[in-house]
Amino acid sequence: MKKLILFTIGLFSCLILAAQTPEETAPLPAQLAELQQAIQVQHFPSPVLASTDADQPGLYFWKHNTTIFSPTSDVMIIEGGAYIYYNDQWNHRITYSKKDFAKLFGVSKGKMKAGEPYTFVENWRKDSRLYGGWAMWYLIGELPSGERVCGIGKLDTVGELYTK
Repeated sequence: MKKLILFTIGLFSCLILAAQTPEETAPLPAQLAELQQAIQVQHFPSPVLASTDADQPGLYFWKHNTTIFSPTSDVMIIEGGAYIYYNDQWNHRITYSKKDFAKLFGVSKGKMKAGEPYTFVENWRKDSRLYGGWAMWYLIGELPSGERVCGIGKLDTVGELYTK
């Protein structure tokens, strides 16, 4: 039993280490690679370091927000979600429906207006372990012409605390 536990911990540690530095040339997931990138997805701050909260001891928080923006055209949200990077590739983490993604970002009826930013204010990562990693938020939408487009935003969460 001890060997199994040690093996599991070792394997998990390797996955954490592999999740830390994606190559700039890592290919996008197929569903995104085939679409024109017409939507901006930005994280602030990025990179983001961890912080702690006295009200929630034992947890680390990577506090940031995420903004989506279509500069030139209205966009109807189809879906959004996130990938995490490990094993030298982007791996699917979560997909949100149009309704759920629009609610997170405050997009009324899922229709983004051209030139208007929408922000998920408390898009925070939290964990009991202090380790870095990479995430990539994505959004797939449809232009009034019927063309499907996307936006992606990569986020570096650093395995260090902000210094005082």
